[in-house]
Amino acid sequence: MASRRVTDEQGRVWECNPETAEAPGRDVNLVCRTASLRAPLRLKVSWQWATIAEKGLARMIAAAAPRLASG
Repeated sequence: MASRRVTDEQGRVWECNPETAEAPGRDVNLVCRTASLRAPLRLKVSWQWATIAEKGLARMIAAAAPRLASG
């Protein structure tokens, strides 16, 4: 899978892409971007990240994201 788009509970849309080629059994480093962050977010997920439920992946991203000021 080349990329994946998920929406978190705050309504932010994240576009995620693997940093390197995926291989069965090896964790994947994702680079996720959203409009409200200047720098991309990087996180390591299971090699089966393409099958993780959208809400589950969105929660992992939100937990790894820095706190964003509201307002």
